[in-house]
Amino acid sequence: MNEKEILFNIIKEPYYCLLEVHVHYANSPITSKLKEVIDKLIFRDRVRKILFDLSKVEFVDSSFIGAIVYAYKNLLQQEGKIAVVIQSASVSDRFLIAHLDTLFKIFNNMNEAKNYLIEH
Repeated sequence: MNEKEILFNIIKEPYYCLLEVHVHYANSPITSKLKEVIDKLIFRDRVRKILFDLSKVEFVDSSFIGAIVYAYKNLLQQEGKIAVVIQSASVSDRFLIAHLDTLFKIFNNMNEAKNYLIEH
């Protein structure tokens, strides 16, 4: 991982915050940086809805999935929501095997995810 590489892009929309992940391999070093971003969004910026765009991600390890669950749990305490957009079949499988679709919405279409967060 190059220090100057942009790992995430954050776009604050009126009804939610879009967090785009710009890595193909989401592992432990990426996870620590993601948790820092999540903490800033939830605790400093008071964001209550986060849309994780994992459409460029081809692999996630358990620590990265744990960071998404961390965001879910923190937002749940504050009546917030998350949604996740996944394009890769292997990434989707990891989320579904862990039954994360029972905790939060997982989409393969960005517009559907955006509409869900706007409407809920």
